[in-house]
Amino acid sequence: MGIVFDIKRGGVKDGPGIRTSVFLKGCPLRCIWCHNPESQAAEIQRAVTTDEVCGREMSVDEVMGEVLRDAVFYRTSGGGVTFTGGEPMLQFDFLKALCAAARAADVHVAVDTSGYAPWDRFAELLPLVDLFLYDLKCMDSERHVRFTGVPNELILENLRRLDVAGAKIWIRCPLVPGLNDSDSDLAAIRAFTSALRNMEKQEICPYHPLGLEKCAKFGLASRYAEKALPTSADLARWRQVLCG
Repeated sequence: MGIVFDIKRGGVKDGPGIRTSVFLKGCPLRCIWCHNPESQAAEIQRAVTTDEVCGREMSVDEVMGEVLRDAVFYRTSGGGVTFTGGEPMLQFDFLKALCAAARAADVHVAVDTSGYAPWDRFAELLPLVDLFLYDLKCMDSERHVRFTGVPNELILENLRRLDVAGAKIWIRCPLVPGLNDSDSDLAAIRAFTSALRNMEKQEICPYHPLGLEKCAKFGLASRYAEKALPTSADLARWRQVLCG
């Protein structure tokens, strides 16, 4: 059994093709811009402003029952299931069982991760995962601690080891104007990722203030209250510096 806080079907952003994204609760990071702050605590939570409950216990069979409803769309589009969060590695036994069940059902498996987990967990998942969606938020470890609550050395080392092991990787860069989007920030990410042999894609994930409303709903403190979206000029500069 594990705790799932959402299942979204018919997505096209969390990996190739049409996908079902399964959101597992719990995360060791505390990103100040987090747009899913209700995912951070590992336990089931109740909203303070509504009757909404975030999280429910589900079995592997229950989750896979939802995932396999769209099996025909996976086959025709090259899609599959993406396990995300939160940080799905935090519920590792449940995650591994889900990946094994999806693999047994011939469903493409992606894992969306911050990279902040012991290497042996990644090593155990390698035979079961087709694609890792891997976040890179900031290359400077001191600032990474300030923004996310954890250093980045383990994250970078796990990414190097995944690459050496031959894992398929999509890099995702959550970018927030004025925090981690300077030209030097982007150039540092590009310098690191350019050395990866198995990176298939590098994506920009622009900041969105979705988390502010959720913080209020669940009585959570917000350390970043900017409501403005990145401008088209921000996006153009990010793409030019990061992706070339």
